[in-house]
Amino acid sequence: MRASAIIPAPMIPRAIANALHALAVVLAASPAIAQEPPSKERVETWPDGKVKLRVPIDEEGREDGVMETFAANGTKTLSAMWSHGQKNGTWKEFDEQGKKVRFLNYQKDQLHGRCEEWHSGGAVLSAGSYKLGLKNGAWTFEDETGIRRKVADYKDDLLNGAVKITVDGKPFSKQTWKNGEIEELDGMRPFPTPRLQLQRDLRAILEAKPAALDPQDPIAAERAAALRRLQAYRALVGVPWQGMQLVPEWNVRCDAASEVCRALGGLDHTPKKPDGFDDARHKLGYEGASHSNLAINGSLVGSVDSYMDDSDPSNIARIGHRRWCINPAMRKTGFGSASNYHAMWSFDESGGAQKGLETVYYPPRGYTPVDLFSADRAFSISIVRGKAPKKDELKASIRELDGEYLPSSGPLELDYCDVAPAGFGSAGCAIFRARGIRVEPGMRYLVEVSFDGGKSNAHAYVVEFIDPASKD
Repeated sequence: MRASAIIPAPMIPRAIANALHALAVVLAASPAIAQEPPSKERVETWPDGKVKLRVPIDEEGREDGVMETFAANGTKTLSAMWSHGQKNGTWKEFDEQGKKVRFLNYQKDQLHGRCEEWHSGGAVLSAGSYKLGLKNGAWTFEDETGIRRKVADYKDDLLNGAVKITVDGKPFSKQTWKNGEIEELDGMRPFPTPRLQLQRDLRAILEAKPAALDPQDPIAAERAAALRRLQAYRALVGVPWQGMQLVPEWNVRCDAASEVCRALGGLDHTPKKPDGFDDARHKLGYEGASHSNLAINGSLVGSVDSYMDDSDPSNIARIGHRRWCINPAMRKTGFGSASNYHAMWSFDESGGAQKGLETVYYPPRGYTPVDLFSADRAFSISIVRGKAPKKDELKASIRELDGEYLPSSGPLELDYCDVAPAGFGSAGCAIFRARGIRVEPGMRYLVEVSFDGGKSNAHAYVVEFIDPASKD
């Protein structure tokens, strides 16, 4: 018999054998290692089955991990970090061609850290940093062409500090802001009075409770309201308004003037005596009419608005009623009424000259409530001190400004531009009016006026319309 062939087992070194034996003992004594279940995710697809959105979710079904979205062509359009249902980390967005749209950073659902956005052409739309959802620090903005560029400082989402705007790399506008309000515009202080302060001051005037009213005067409350309306206009344009008084004797004469005009059926500053009218009453009325602004229709309070308008064809060449209303020297007045005929005593200069006051603007430099101006009213610059311009040397320009206080178009067409001679409390007055003015909150205009035929600006200022001074 042939002996069977026996193949001996390979020899294993004793040290290795002992180690293997020890490992086997440990494994046999240890419990089985639990396998983690596969992570859950939410997936949305396009009609052809391609992935549209994919995001991991936690046990409560909240986004938790990197969310990815894809266009129908398969391009990734979003890579965004989530943490248990909150935006937390870097977000990168792309368009369907894979071009950058915006890169953001979030912390607990609030923008926090560096953020950048791009126009479709690749120019930087905006770049800067957020702190807990609010812009802070230096930000850069460019238009789609990359030609116009703005660098601005923010504090808690409000412009605060320097703002520099360049066009083709050249300085175009230099501004200074504080807490969201512009303080300086290319060397000009556009708003002499802060908006909130102006609104507060005007409302305080208009809503003030009148002093004790004469119980014997049936329209005492109306006279007091008309005076407050006049005071509000005067405060708006920056001429003295506090301490103004109604003179009872003038009230009587203004009543009589209104009665005479009503009897005649029209306004007349030198009215003849109507048939059957009392001689003594006519004398008072004549004195009142020859010293007063006169108005017809509307209320006594509304007559003050008519005087400040003064831009109808028969009055725009002088705007004399307006100039009397805002005459810096006025301190006393009177109001009278008879049905829808009204008078306001205007010939008072007991306040005297006002030191340092050279011009009175209407609408004023800065903010103007929309209930104290209207689109058909002329602009005026009354010269208190100095020489009025000659008609052929007056040039005026009104241009709309955009949200960055830059001209958004060329000058508006003027339908009136002329110089009124001295009188009515001023040494002369430049009067001009533009077509297309929009008297709405937030609309702002740059006004430039030359007294030397356009060689230089004698006056340059901003007018911005704001919410009404009066409460409904």
